[in-house]
Formats: sequence, C-alpha cells, structure tokens
Amino acid sequence: MNIKNIILIVLAIAGISLFLFLQKYSKNNYSSFEQPRAPVIDQPVSPSRAPNFTLVDLDKNEFKLSDARGEIVALMFWTTL
Repeated sequence: MNIKNIILIVLAIAGISLFLFLQKYSKNNYSSFEQPRAPVIDQPVSPSRAPNFTLVDLDKNEFKLSDARGEIVALMFWTTL
C-alpha cells in the first residue's frame, strides 16, 4: 500500500467515527430545541366570512368572491411595485 491509500483509509475511518459520535450525542444535547406540536382545531373559534370583492383575471374575466360561495377558495397574495 502506498501512503495515499493509507491516508484515505485513516480519513474515512475518522469521518465515520465523527459521524457516529455526532449522531449519538446530538440527539441528547439538542432535544430541548424541538418545537411543541400545535393544537389541532376542527373548526374556527369564531367563523367569519371574507369580505366580498371583485377582480379581473389575466384573461379579462370578472371574478366575484360571492359567486364561489360554498366552494373552497385559495387566495395567494403577491406584491407588485
């Protein structure tokens, strides 16, 4: 074996040892940083309706929120300059 192979084997063993060491001790030392689980709420506490609005989409079609009553509507808010 030449010196390059010996160095690579030593580095591989050191890397695996460091990995196993960190895996073992990181769970014990950092478990207090875990976030508590959020409570699951089946229904909103005080349901309220969104205010009605009208907008024009990219195809020049008019959309009213009141036309989608009873359906699920996802709103994505983007900013423009």
